[in-house]
Amino acid sequence: MKIATRLRALTCAMFFAASTAPVAHADDAKTILLEAVKNGTASGELTGDQADVWMAKTRSREPIKVIAKVVEQLKQPGCVRLAVQMNQDGVPKQTGGSGPLEVGWGMNICDDGSPPADVSAFTASQQGTVKINKVTAP
Repeated sequence: MKIATRLRALTCAMFFAASTAPVAHADDAKTILLEAVKNGTASGELTGDQADVWMAKTRSREPIKVIAKVVEQLKQPGCVRLAVQMNQDGVPKQTGGSGPLEVGWGMNICDDGSPPADVSAFTASQQGTVKINKVTAP
């Protein structure tokens, strides 16, 4: 299965899971991340200063949706690996028009918001090939 296909499947699964729960509003992404650590999944709309900074960079005033889901329990009690995705519609494209912006990443986090203290608590699984999309100026 190609990486792009797997990412689309994960994105769809995360959106479906998030769409079944009410959307929370959070002044910072950390609130949503800690909720996911506690409950396995969380989603919400980013508001406040973090949203203002994001919107200034993207030049879109559309809502910023954050989805976080536990994908692995780490060795250290209370610590997990999260898959995090942020989405925003109406982002201007360099070629004209606008469209959605999707940014995703994984992170290790504990239930108090800190990273795992023990390096051995980090996942030992092999990382797949990382593809970097280069953006060239017009």
